[in-house]
Amino acid sequence: MDNFDLKEYLAENKLLKENPLEDYWSEWATGEIKAGNDGVGMEFEDADSESMGVFYKYVEAVKILNADSKELREDIAAAVSGILYNSSNFKDYEFDVLTLDQFKTIQDTI
Repeated sequence: MDNFDLKEYLAENKLLKENPLEDYWSEWATGEIKAGNDGVGMEFEDADSESMGVFYKYVEAVKILNADSKELREDIAAAVSGILYNSSNFKDYEFDVLTLDQFKTIQDTI
């Protein structure tokens, strides 16, 4: 997995200041814990570095796709984890609302 440079990402203004990372943490961490990722803590600072790298990729994908629904953000989380850990294809998953074009955008981004 490539290292994600958060400082560089923030300097490029890709994350809007009105949506700090912690706003996304609770929802993402809950899903990861439910999926069995023991490296994630419920608090933002409690995760291991590998989990934080996945989280940053998740936030990047949420921003790129302008994911304004919980269902889409849940699909994005599953897609990011699948791409990073399984190198999986879209057809391997059943998403609720994520489209093939959105999946490809995520895949191309990370």
